[in-house]
Amino acid sequence: MTINFENSFKTLPKFLWEEVKPTPILNPKLIHITKLKNDLGINLSDEDLKLWLNGEKFLEGEQRIATRYAGHQFGVWAGQLGDGRAISMGEINTPNLGRQEIQTKGSGKTPFSRMGDGKAVIRSSVREYLASEAMAALSIPTTRVLALLTGDDKVYRETIEKSAIVARVFPSNLRFGHFEMCFHFKKTTELDALIHYAQSTFFPGMSMEEMLADIISKTAKLMAQWQGVGFCHGVMNSDNMSLLSLTLDYGPYGFLEDTDFNYICNHTDQQGRYAYGQQPSIGMWNLERLLICFMNHFPKEKLQELLNVYPQEFEKEYLKIARLKLGLELKQEQDYQLWANLLKVMDQLKLDYTYLFRQLSSYQKSNKESLQGIWDYYGNRQELIDWLKIYDERLNLESISDEERSLLMKTVNPKYVLKNYIAQEVIAEVEEGKDLKLNSWLNILYSPFEEHPDFHSYSGPTPSEHKHYEVSCSS
Repeated sequence: MTINFENSFKTLPKFLWEEVKPTPILNPKLIHITKLKNDLGINLSDEDLKLWLNGEKFLEGEQRIATRYAGHQFGVWAGQLGDGRAISMGEINTPNLGRQEIQTKGSGKTPFSRMGDGKAVIRSSVREYLASEAMAALSIPTTRVLALLTGDDKVYRETIEKSAIVARVFPSNLRFGHFEMCFHFKKTTELDALIHYAQSTFFPGMSMEEMLADIISKTAKLMAQWQGVGFCHGVMNSDNMSLLSLTLDYGPYGFLEDTDFNYICNHTDQQGRYAYGQQPSIGMWNLERLLICFMNHFPKEKLQELLNVYPQEFEKEYLKIARLKLGLELKQEQDYQLWANLLKVMDQLKLDYTYLFRQLSSYQKSNKESLQGIWDYYGNRQELIDWLKIYDERLNLESISDEERSLLMKTVNPKYVLKNYIAQEVIAEVEEGKDLKLNSWLNILYSPFEEHPDFHSYSGPTPSEHKHYEVSCSS
């Protein structure tokens, strides 16, 4: 196998990257490989793949670099950051997936590790592994994963944990932070080279203005998709924002359990900057940080004009998602208010987000007993019953039957999402050297809209003893 080195990030000025020698983990075990191995055209044996990802085998054309970027963390300029524990192996041009970059995370120190050890632990690696594939199956733009390795190194976090490497796959590692690095450190030549590289490689045929408009639109849509499925990223620093509008860097993420717009999934985020309800506005704030880097190319007024489109793009996509989740095919003015009122009721009553919409997918007009699962869990709540009366009036404007609506809604309202307690069950087993639950849950998360009757108990509201798991940035 040969890594295609053409048009690589390494063709950019040296300021943006450094060559890195990986630090192999001890006694590596290849725990899992996804179907991406075939899609990428990787013709290595499992043993050779393990050795390559662990830095013990080298392939023709590979690059082994870490990239330099900067960023705003929790709203504060943090200066230079960079790939502190990730190494890019190179880019592959594939017949099915196009251009894809392979990066190993947990491969040891880089010039950007700062005070860190460059290692990853099983806990964080399994979480990223599961979430990447789960989001892809939900049709949300995301980085993907290729393989998971575990090792015997002792890694010091809150406790002593075992090492791991996750190999992730994406069209590019380009982040808002790469542009911030060049702009704020006055590297004009490097910034122009970076802009040209991004524009010609990932936005071919577009002008610079069209490229920025596309980034703004796609970021707005991504935020709407996060909100629609109840996903909370947890660390929306500008350096964690993908130029290609991918969900990037799975750390202390979480899916809504009890509906709560102030839900904070990151134990480190004590001020709630990145709470679930704040994500759309933070997406826009981060885009502003990116647009500032183009001030040498556009007047401030033009950049502001471009950014002002963001709320419209977000609202358009969010309302589209809302109608799909409610089973509405026609467009009516009252639809957004109907949606907002339901969310208000769900927040008031702390109804499980995923469970409520899945149950609503089986609702029969004017028959509240068709939501028996909701009443069994929460009792007959008058606030929801009152909302259903308005919902009935709206459904009367639709021409499809209850059965047709149910089928449609079950294709957009998942039965299963990766709640933290589920991830924790998988982590505990992988830490014991087993992969049965990892395989089982990947199969479910690859088809989250299916019934999977053997796992039905996991589709209900999160058991009280498993609610509110706190996850920190160290994950």
